[in-house]
Amino acid sequence: MGLMLTKSVDELPSVLQIIPLRGGILLPRSELQIPVNEVGSVASVISILQASNIVGVVQTDDENTENKPCAASDESFSMASAEKSFEKKSDPIFKCGCVGKLMDIQDVGDVGLVLSVVGICRFQIEKEFDFDGQYRKAIVSYKKYEADIVQEADFPVDRGRLLNTLKMYCKKVNMFLPNFKDLRDFSNERLITMLMMVCPFDGKEKQALLETVAYKEQSELITFIMEMYMSGGASPSSLYH
Repeated sequence: MGLMLTKSVDELPSVLQIIPLRGGILLPRSELQIPVNEVGSVASVISILQASNIVGVVQTDDENTENKPCAASDESFSMASAEKSFEKKSDPIFKCGCVGKLMDIQDVGDVGLVLSVVGICRFQIEKEFDFDGQYRKAIVSYKKYEADIVQEADFPVDRGRLLNTLKMYCKKVNMFLPNFKDLRDFSNERLITMLMMVCPFDGKEKQALLETVAYKEQSELITFIMEMYMSGGASPSSLYH
């Protein structure tokens, strides 16, 4: 965390090549690894990269998307490891995403490519262009989220409640339990960002967290989602859209 790739939203493009992603989100100052394993999708990624290494990552708006619990090592727990896939087609996407910089591409043979993207700033889509068969493109605005560029000073979080809830939630969904001693050394921003990316929340829950402007409110929403799940109540995602 703490990686700053620009000093102002004015330095970011207002028109972005869009990577539609099923089952995952990108957040500012976080790293996301995106598998690309279909021939058509690989060709689409190559077309995107010929245009720019700055891309917009947006989650597909798929009612049937379910994220499976992830099993991550201590080393990779700070990166997204939930099941996700690059979607080339013109499937519906949400209106909020995150712009990022492509930092690395790994060729994993028959499996395809793995893209490593670092998030810069969230944005809202103002207009999407017609799909040209290669990649999607949209006009975006960073105004609502321009504070993403400035790393926020640490903010108050009820860590005791959050971590106790996380322990119970991990056991409930059979998710890998992180080293909670290590989590105590995380800044609040890093902790909240990590949980938003790796916890197996459904697509609408992840999107609601992405669209929530401030980290403090995100931390409260994460705790609420986990508590609702463990109580057997209705999915909180039904409240968002």
